[in-house]
Amino acid sequence: MSRSEFRFVVDGVELTAEQESLISREIQKAGLAALTTANAKLTNPLTLGHDIIELRPEWRGLWLIDGPYARELGERINDFAFWIKR
Repeated sequence: MSRSEFRFVVDGVELTAEQESLISREIQKAGLAALTTANAKLTNPLTLGHDIIELRPEWRGLWLIDGPYARELGERINDFAFWIKR
């Protein structure tokens, strides 16, 4: 399985919690739009993410998982989340 990771780091700028949340959401949207612009071929995409820093700071962001693992993971989280099979 291939993996590409992209990061956006802001250093030395004081941001409020609201600003951090807004920036996080905008970066998530931009990343998904970039996949479309790059004409990425997704077969069964599952996106997972949040911007609640108190929950798990290392998980801030968005993960897009595709392929057989996305289907398996999506089926596992159906008990507590919403997932649409394509």
